[in-house]
Amino acid sequence: MPLRVTFVAAARSSPVLAERFDDERPLDQAGWAEVERVAQELLPLAAAELRYCSPTPRSRATGEGLGYAPLVQLGLRDCDMGRWRGLTLGEAMAREPDADGGTSLLERS
Repeated sequence: MPLRVTFVAAARSSPVLAERFDDERPLDQAGWAEVERVAQELLPLAAAELRYCSPTPRSRATGEGLGYAPLVQLGLRDCDMGRWRGLTLGEAMAREPDADGGTSLLERS
């Protein structure tokens, strides 16, 4: 019996550079607009026998907004970001400038 697995990423809740590690923010207006924009295209996935999401507010809201009625699975939660929880990449780099061996991640790009 074939098994098909499809992953749908949660809609964003902020611009990419403002994303925070282990973010618990809900979807903002732009995130809801993103869900509305793709809902029709992703509607067939709502017929899947099993639909899961991570426990984050944006994952739950994205799934509900797409009509999936997903079941929350703790195993899908983000990894524990420890002392970086709630920080942006820039804030984490400013707090620990030597954590990457002295070369800025942005300088390497």
